[in-house]
Amino acid sequence: MEKITFCINTSRNERHYIELLLQSLLNGIDVNLHDIIIFVDSDNQGTTEMLIEQKALFPNLTIIKNDGEPIGYAGNINYMFSKAKTRIVSYLQSDMIICLGYDAALLSHVRDDMILCSTRVEPPLHAQQSNSVNYVEIFGFVPEEFNKDPMKLTQYFFAPFTLYKHVWNDIGGHDVSFKKSREDSDIALRLILNKCVFIQCWDAMVYHFTCTSSRGIEWWKQENKDKEVIRQQNDAIELKRFVDKWGTFIHPTNYGEVAQLVAQMPDMVKKINVTTNPPIPEANFRIL
Repeated sequence: MEKITFCINTSRNERHYIELLLQSLLNGIDVNLHDIIIFVDSDNQGTTEMLIEQKALFPNLTIIKNDGEPIGYAGNINYMFSKAKTRIVSYLQSDMIICLGYDAALLSHVRDDMILCSTRVEPPLHAQQSNSVNYVEIFGFVPEEFNKDPMKLTQYFFAPFTLYKHVWNDIGGHDVSFKKSREDSDIALRLILNKCVFIQCWDAMVYHFTCTSSRGIEWWKQENKDKEVIRQQNDAIELKRFVDKWGTFIHPTNYGEVAQLVAQMPDMVKKINVTTNPPIPEANFRIL
């Protein structure tokens, strides 16, 4: 089995989520083989100390603690991937739990021209979400209609994802100017411009709580009205930044729709397929 570096970022109010993720890693991957990097961007619950205690169970665990201002999701991922020593890197959010045999399933599908996305099972917390499994394919409503393999690969893009590290490096990683959102839409366009395809595999699954970001959760909106207003304002700023850069807007989920949009872009826009980011403020980071 080839070695993978699993990269996880965590921030405030996420200790109990990442404890569950670590338990699932013990059962879902070979922790004696694979590397794990956890980036603690901010911490208000003693998450860092808990992770240090867990190192006895994870011989290849590296903890990176940011003692300065949080650099955000995009910068977290870029930095962790830059520190990976393996050919293959895999990103997980802190509020996810992986299935058994997760590493073997990823390695059975991943290749160096793709972003491999794992299927997410989620509680139906969002109003527009009518079922509990993300991006479900319809394989028929009656036996006579069934003509597809439900374990086939489908084409969608979302976290968690796995890829060869050079694919990320080739396009410069996340554009860190998108500090609050839209970084996924931006990188989806650049990946396709660099001839990369999105593949969703159905045998590497995660349970995703979805509530650490709190987007779309009505009880959170009622109890945190001021924060919700700020989130919406930030999202509007990032949307404008995206449209200013690309001249249009896309949601990155469906590969076919995004690929069609990319094909129609003017050549001048297609040339921004690689991003150049400012240096990451490593002086504030500690390796634990």
